[in-house]
Amino acid sequence: MKVYWILTLFLTGAYSVFVALNHPTSLPGSCGDKVVWRKIFPIKATIAECQIKKCIIKESFQERFTVIPEKNCSLFIKSAKRNDRGEYVCSCNGFERNVNLEVVVTINMTAVEMGNITLPCSGDTQRDVRDVTWLYNEQKVLHYTANGATKPGDGYEGRVSLTDDGFKDGDVSLTISGVRQTDAGIYRCFLNDETIEGDPHAYILHVIEKLNSTGGNQTEGNNNEKPTYIGLILLFSLIICFLLILLCRKKMASPTVDTTDSEPVQESGQKHSTRPFYSGDETYELSNLRMNVNNDHSNSSGSKPELTKKVDD
Repeated sequence: MKVYWILTLFLTGAYSVFVALNHPTSLPGSCGDKVVWRKIFPIKATIAECQIKKCIIKESFQERFTVIPEKNCSLFIKSAKRNDRGEYVCSCNGFERNVNLEVVVTINMTAVEMGNITLPCSGDTQRDVRDVTWLYNEQKVLHYTANGATKPGDGYEGRVSLTDDGFKDGDVSLTISGVRQTDAGIYRCFLNDETIEGDPHAYILHVIEKLNSTGGNQTEGNNNEKPTYIGLILLFSLIICFLLILLCRKKMASPTVDTTDSEPVQESGQKHSTRPFYSGDETYELSNLRMNVNNDHSNSSGSKPELTKKVDD
């Protein structure tokens, strides 16, 4: 997880650190034989005590706080919570360093590289509000004054603007054109010399890589998936067509029986005919029957038997 914190040195010698809610951060310390970290506002509590780079974290802070001796005994917070905001003091050999921690609630926004993105923000610009300031971490992105003067920050020239005539209506949304990978980070909206927070106040901008040469919006990823789906559909269509062709060829190769032909059709070694017929055995049996009848008649009449032979056509 990326750490978002920038340090600003004030005339009082105190440092200011800001971090997005639930993100890690660290507060700069001072190296020495004896180091003590304390929180002095809005509550008073001792967080850690270090002696010759051996540190003991107090029980109520052990879950998320760690002191890193290798980095000048800086105080590391694993996941910043809302109640972690406040003022901290690092004491080292009689020297004290104050650090103010601000925990901001952010809104996640995503932009495609080289595309455009608008970060909405509004505020009451009716009551002597002189200007609007947008910050990227602690760097100025855009400074707009009530008289219409606009001053973009370094690297944002020609790429940032407020809503047209939005200031008089309380709309101080920031638009970034031609988004770059380096634009990813925390953006905050302020009014009146950064003394009033806009609403919403903070965003975390995520920039995704541009996947093709056309587009410039957040639907590019879905558009690139379309050729894959079309290819799969074509493949399945070809397979189905191939199977249908094989099925048709198989049916064409199967033998058929023409029932309109009067001639007998021979199939599978068996004889079939459309008219009745007699076999040779049946004719022979019929002839024997006739001979027997004639013999009986001859015997009864005393005449010689007459042999009758039928010749079939």
